Amino acid sequence: MLKTYTIATGNEFTSKAAAQILDDGGNAYDAILAALFMSFVSEPLLSSPGGGGYLLAQSNTNKAQVFDFFAQTPFNKDVVNKDFYPIIGNFGATQQEFHIGMSSIATPGIPAGIFAIHNQLGSMALAQIAEPAIKKAREGIEVNAIGAEVIKILNPILTSSCHANALFSNQQKQLLKEGEILRNKHLAAFLEGLANNPMDWFYFDTPAYDIVNDMKHNNGLLTIKDFENYEVCMREPLSLELNKWKILTNAQPTTGGKLITEQLKHAFNSCASSTNQKIIEAMIYADKFKNQEAFESSKGTTHMSVIDANNNVACMTVSNGEGSGYVVPNSGFMLNNFLGEEDINTKGFFNFEENTRMASMMSPTILSNSTDKIALGTGGSNRIKTALFQVIWHIVVDKQTLDQAINTARFHFENGVLDIEHGINKEEIAGLDLSFDDTVSWVHRSLYFGGVNVVQHGTKSSAIGDSRRNGFGIVKSYC
Repeated sequence: MLKTYTIATGNEFTSKAAAQILDDGGNAYDAILAALFMSFVSEPLLSSPGGGGYLLAQSNTNKAQVFDFFAQTPFNKDVVNKDFYPIIGNFGATQQEFHIGMSSIATPGIPAGIFAIHNQLGSMALAQIAEPAIKKAREGIEVNAIGAEVIKILNPILTSSCHANALFSNQQKQLLKEGEILRNKHLAAFLEGLANNPMDWFYFDTPAYDIVNDMKHNNGLLTIKDFENYEVCMREPLSLELNKWKILTNAQPTTGGKLITEQLKHAFNSCASSTNQKIIEAMIYADKFKNQEAFESSKGTTHMSVIDANNNVACMTVSNGEGSGYVVPNSGFMLNNFLGEEDINTKGFFNFEENTRMASMMSPTILSNSTDKIALGTGGSNRIKTALFQVIWHIVVDKQTLDQAINTARFHFENGVLDIEHGINKEEIAGLDLSFDDTVSWVHRSLYFGGVNVVQHGTKSSAIGDSRRNGFGIVKSYC
């Protein structure tokens, strides 16, 4: 009997690392961890051991569960003269303010998430799973177009410290450009240590001690207590039935899943005759709902989806924010700046409740009906809720193929402004019965509108990596 696996991630090397593990006999959860390890190498400004994320897992024998390994707020926020300051990221058509520095760092959850997933669902040795990423970090990886664009956007962060600058600079001490090689021997050594040590190594040993020592000397917030008390949270996903499809997504206290399902319900119950009007009205509704409820989002994000030949589903979204500018000593990666993201800290900076799991817009999602199973998710900050809503709508309601759903031009509505991606006729939108402050027409497709990576098993096997972020899909069948 022919067996098939499908993989879609934000980078070719990330997808191929997952495929190598599946070819060697691993399951979807071994493969998603291999993809995660490789993403630290191939997408280092979107994914980092110093960040956090979520896995939505649905094995062929158990019900779906969410692994929440997002960041935790510190026990103490009363440090005097906090190292915390703003920078501007330039996306071209729009700009965003970020805050960085030692006091922007929340307790990272990705190392704990790796071990929780591996202990509960993995089948291969963690050292074997990490090996493709360790090898690639030592060899070096060519910076692709999206990587170069992200380096350019985050220039103020990368030049904020000599260590961050050194990580992403060439021999002429200029920030890397497309086609140049990024090597990271310190990251290779760190990943080797992580994969070959007990699960508490990061939180109870050298990495935590080094970080805390730097925090003490540079006005940061994290203490050894923050590391020693971190735990992965497990919960059931949010569920919605729509048009004969079951939709499973991230549940509260995260925020994206709620906003995505609210948009889907609003559009499905709309009396508007135009699909575009239904979609935009649902976004306007969700934007009002978000502002009323103070929902949070996180930036600097990537997503990976895997369904193995035994129909185990692994759907993971991770983020490092934009990075804090602080590089962990001898480890080759930046810690997050989650405490410096305005979209997460909706009550204002440093008004958080101590030792509390932070919320995020990240929403790994699984769709299923009587014949098909689909796993998808995206990066994209507050665009996560609109990008996923539109792709899910096109699949579940418009009955588009994965390729069509991913490549249909997107809208994004936020705070009275409608962003219109290239490929949508602005005049057609102007003719709709809609009311908002302004529109922005983009002259090209952009990573601003997310990077939805999606896989499917059932009536057909598909894997689509969103070209907006150089996503890469693999479908492989074998006997």
